[in-house]
Amino acid sequence: MNVLLDTCALLALARGDLPRHAADLLRKAPEACVSVVSPWEVSIKVVSGKLRLSEPTFSWFAGLTEKYSLREIALDARTACNAAALPPLHRDPFDRVLVALAQAQALTLLTSDENIRKYGVKTVW
Repeated sequence: MNVLLDTCALLALARGDLPRHAADLLRKAPEACVSVVSPWEVSIKVVSGKLRLSEPTFSWFAGLTEKYSLREIALDARTACNAAALPPLHRDPFDRVLVALAQAQALTLLTSDENIRKYGVKTVW
C-alpha cells in the first residue's frame, strides 16, 4: 500500500519518534509520498515560534525527502477545490488538502489525527 505522510507524521519521522508500526509500514510501502502543503505548514509553525528547526525549512524538507525517498506531491486546482468542498468535519485546511490528495491518488494516510478518519480515507497510525 502506498502512503501519504501527514505533517505530524513527517515531523515524527524527522525526530525519530514515529511509532514502530507506522515506521514499519513506511519502510514496506512501495511508495511513500509527502504533500507540498507539509513544508508550508511547518514553515508557518517555525515563523510563529511554535517549532524550531536547525536549518531553513526548505533544506530540512529536501533532506527528509531525499533521506527517506519520499515522493513530493504537488497541489493542483482540482484537489484544492475538492479539499474546500469536503464536509466541515475538520477545520484544518492543510489536513483537508491531505484528505483530498489521499482520495484522489488512492493513498493511505499515515496520521495520528482521529478527525481525518471521519472522512473515510484509509489511515494508519
